[in-house]
Amino acid sequence: MTTVKICGLMRPGDVGMCVRHGAGIIGFVVDYPHPVPWNLDAIAAKKLIGFVCGRAKSCVVTGGPPEKTVELVAKLRPDYVQLHCGESLADTAAVASGAREYGVKIIKTLFPDTPEPEKAARDFCAAGADMLLLDPRTPQNAAAGGSADLLGYVRLRAAVSCPVILAGGITPQNAAGLVRDTGAEIIDLMTGVEDAPGVKSEEKVISLFKALENKK
Repeated sequence: MTTVKICGLMRPGDVGMCVRHGAGIIGFVVDYPHPVPWNLDAIAAKKLIGFVCGRAKSCVVTGGPPEKTVELVAKLRPDYVQLHCGESLADTAAVASGAREYGVKIIKTLFPDTPEPEKAARDFCAAGADMLLLDPRTPQNAAAGGSADLLGYVRLRAAVSCPVILAGGITPQNAAGLVRDTGAEIIDLMTGVEDAPGVKSEEKVISLFKALENKK
């Protein structure tokens, strides 16, 4: 069964709704260094993380200096922290070291401008990343649209042993086909199940999980 990560949660009811319908990872954008409509402060994020229950896991999506990220991890205690702003190998290793004191795992995002992406993927895994995510957008245009890089995703999966999350333009209409084409075990959605930034659509979430159940 495909694990679904839904990001950009901003309302308690949406958190409960996404968990209820089967989301495996619930993502919160917190103290992100660039302007995006989903950004939360630590106080708001902590309250929302409290609504993640059952088998679902919480994920804080952030970026910036390692010490700031580790401080955020210590305050919020999510299951995952996603480094989403072009962090270096040294930054990633520093966050991984600090986060592990709290039992928090690392998701490292790679972007289209990442040099030698397959080598970078191996290096980030060696530096402490537990998962990778391939995003077609850069940190500076994180609110823009984009289509998943299927070829790049397949190459990254072949290059590393850690899980790689497929992201970019995934919707209830195309999710099943993308999973079939790539064999992705984890997919990431945000705008694809929204009516507006931070407002998740229960109709779209239900449609997504029905499509994934019927993908065979």
